[in-house]
Amino acid sequence: MESPPMNLLTDGRALFAVLCVTAWLPPQAEAQPILQLKCNLDSRNPSQAEARVYWARRCALTTHVIAPGAYFDTYIPAATGGTLKDYAETDLNSNGFGMNAYTAQADAFEVNASFINKLYMSGPTYQGLDAHGYYEWWRPAARRKSRPFYPIFGSHFDIYNSSNQQLYPHPQLSNCSLYRDPNGTVLATGYSFYVNGYCEAAASSDRCTTDRLNVREAKERIDWARQCGLRQNVGNPSAWFDTGLPSLDLSTTLKDYSEAAAPADRRYSGPSVSYEINAAYVSSLYKSGASSYQGVDAQGYYKWGRDPGLVRQRPMYPIFGSSPDINSGALLTPGTGSDCNVYSSTGAAASFYVNKYCESIY
Repeated sequence: MESPPMNLLTDGRALFAVLCVTAWLPPQAEAQPILQLKCNLDSRNPSQAEARVYWARRCALTTHVIAPGAYFDTYIPAATGGTLKDYAETDLNSNGFGMNAYTAQADAFEVNASFINKLYMSGPTYQGLDAHGYYEWWRPAARRKSRPFYPIFGSHFDIYNSSNQQLYPHPQLSNCSLYRDPNGTVLATGYSFYVNGYCEAAASSDRCTTDRLNVREAKERIDWARQCGLRQNVGNPSAWFDTGLPSLDLSTTLKDYSEAAAPADRRYSGPSVSYEINAAYVSSLYKSGASSYQGVDAQGYYKWGRDPGLVRQRPMYPIFGSSPDINSGALLTPGTGSDCNVYSSTGAAASFYVNKYCESIY
């Protein structure tokens, strides 16, 4: 029997969800202006929108699902092998309007399906476990929506109802409560809440927002930059220089590799770290510390690390541009894995520069 498309609900569940939604949504011509008005009142840029989608997933799982083992099998093949596992936040039969749910009736309250389709365009879906042991899904970074969709909330399931009041998550997403004001000062005590719709993130000219990465993707970018800097601009593992700084265990001094002799328009570390590869790597992954530990990686290069207590919860990753000035030139897209090219819209770029280190999002 042929498997259903990887990025869709089964036909039956999708049809049921559509029928449920049309049963209570107001006429399209009336609802859309109100939805747009409420989106304007709770406008998010792409990074903020993505953070809210992650927040909604986290709250749905930790507040209503609770047990990582309480999944159901979609029987849709995962790109990583096996089948995709999802979680039902609430039950369509007993809570059809989604009272106090963080996912929408239109998504049949399926947490991972809602999450993936708000953040990504269609494509192969990968699966792993998140930090809390729940199954999580993702797609290749190239399939990420430049303007993701994020949920907005109200006190009534019908966005057009005259008694419906707009509700807001805490601006720092520090808890799973809803508030009556966008500043998070007045709890919505005594109110139920519902997902009233999904809004498209506002366009942003900020390059960190445009090339935003989550924690896993940021770590991959940081490791990619280190490996490419070493392979393309250093070569021999013995081509290190001695920083003269003692290692944390005082057994030796820290050794680093410089890209300063490489062409200025083809370096993988930035001027803020003096184009020094291990310095860039450790400062991207760790908060500042007195020193670093030192070891040797699988290719024989010296590699630094710091105490686990200094690990950044949101690592800092490099973004690349066609000009050394972040305010001019185009944003470029790094390769992945062993591909050390950096790409423009027309192909591999002949020149590229690290413009900035950006903080990743959860």
